[in-house]
Amino acid sequence: MEPGIISLRRTFSHATFYYQLYGAAFLIALALCWIMVVSGYELGKPGVRDYSIRRCDLGANPNGPVLRILDAVNLEDLDTVNPWCQAAQISRHYGSVELRSVHRDHLDLRELYESRYDLVLAKPELMGGAGRAPKEGIGYELIAKYPDYGSQFVSLHGTPELSAAWMKGKTLGLLDDPNSVSAYQIPTAVLKNSGLEAEPKIVYFRSYRDLYQALFEGRVDMIASILSHEGPDSALQLPPGLILEQNIPGAGWYIRRELFQTPAHCEFLTTLEQLARNAPVDYIRDLQVVVPCHAD
Repeated sequence: MEPGIISLRRTFSHATFYYQLYGAAFLIALALCWIMVVSGYELGKPGVRDYSIRRCDLGANPNGPVLRILDAVNLEDLDTVNPWCQAAQISRHYGSVELRSVHRDHLDLRELYESRYDLVLAKPELMGGAGRAPKEGIGYELIAKYPDYGSQFVSLHGTPELSAAWMKGKTLGLLDDPNSVSAYQIPTAVLKNSGLEAEPKIVYFRSYRDLYQALFEGRVDMIASILSHEGPDSALQLPPGLILEQNIPGAGWYIRRELFQTPAHCEFLTTLEQLARNAPVDYIRDLQVVVPCHAD
């Protein structure tokens, strides 16, 4: 027999073997699918975890309710959960703490209308805007607030000037958040009103941490920064800047109305004052109690 014919037979023989193998695999897979359909088996969906939520259990009162806190300001580099988890006064009434940090752009206002949280950290414009519809406003009362603050342009190479000559060739860092008053709205308006839309070049950052880091690393020439009175013990040390605005209302802590002037009101204020004492910047340390607790 000629070698070409032998080679052709071997090829067909191998092809037949693989066709049989693939066919068997297909039939097995088809049978498994049929079994799953008949038995009603359903592949489980992977669980969805909300990474914006931090939670801790309080051992002293394991059967107590959950203390739900909303941080709609998302204060960076501030330990906002451990003081609640370690406070003895909180564990007397609550079994666990659940703190959610969320950007106000992603907040569903129904959560405020329905009073889903016991305590809320938010800017007054958010709480005021959410409270326009109900006649009595949303179900929260302001009990403590941080000072008013300002907006400024800061550079490590001298105080910025609102002139084309100074701004030419400079790079300005802004917060990539149109809702930010100090690091987006005011600086953008100032540049527009000064006829400086073309200068400087603007670079946007997702967080204050990234904004300050870019300044200190020399990736931008200046940034729009919060203006506050920071002393030598503050972690926020910046050179004198160009002041753009000085009276921006500060964020506040709002308690659910049903808890107003109850023992929980007193316990919340005690924990907030502890949080302020351990803060790394003076602005957070300067917490102002708006409504003292008079509960027994």
